[in-house]
Amino acid sequence: MYMAHERRQYIIRLLEQRGSIRSAALAQELGVTDETIRTDFVALQKKGLLKRVHGGAEYIVPTQTAGATADAGAESAMAALVAAHIPAGACIYADACHFTRVLAAQLADKPCTFITPSLQLSLHLAPKVLPHTVICTGGVGDKECKLCCGEQAEQALLHARPQFAVLRPAGLSPTQAFYAHSQQARWATLATACASQCLVAVPAALLSVTTPHAVQLPPYQLVTEDNLPPEFDSVPTQTIPYISAESLLPSDLY
Repeated sequence: MYMAHERRQYIIRLLEQRGSIRSAALAQELGVTDETIRTDFVALQKKGLLKRVHGGAEYIVPTQTAGATADAGAESAMAALVAAHIPAGACIYADACHFTRVLAAQLADKPCTFITPSLQLSLHLAPKVLPHTVICTGGVGDKECKLCCGEQAEQALLHARPQFAVLRPAGLSPTQAFYAHSQQARWATLATACASQCLVAVPAALLSVTTPHAVQLPPYQLVTEDNLPPEFDSVPTQTIPYISAESLLPSDLY
């Protein structure tokens, strides 16, 4: 028997994969009453995670969630600027974090190919409501950072030859991106080495923040908020109004 939070996580995963679900069929599958599922739908709708419809629920992509917080607003606004650089049909490596889901939603009118070492992110990018092609690198799973690793996985990235490396690091200096885990840094290093363009999106609160694992960056386009530290004056930058929130620290992992 599922606990309420487990059941609701399962509902969201199903919606991400299918686009919509019927409450009666879900109740039968989970062995609960229709009323229990309706209660779950109401709770998830209040959080902006789904839309209730007659007889069921529909998936809502991240940028359409109701009651957006400051951090969600910052992610969405930065993703819109990143998306403006990316044409339809592009192949993209993007860091395995919530920002990539928001970016995929911003690119809903420009179908692209996303390549990722994250099994969980690949599922989030593959609902029917999004048009993108998703390539998961495969390989050996690292349980700590939830990313695939190993030669097989790295060769899949190199074979795909992404045009864009989109990074959402945990910290940034003018020349380096910083990550909390070595495998995150490894993937960012590989992606920036083989991609034609590098786009880095971080809220202003993360500028000049350092963490243990650094990635030396090629020339890149920075997307951030409009209160830049002076050391970033020489970096090509596009900004959104300052709306940072403490909950942006650090970026969520997939």
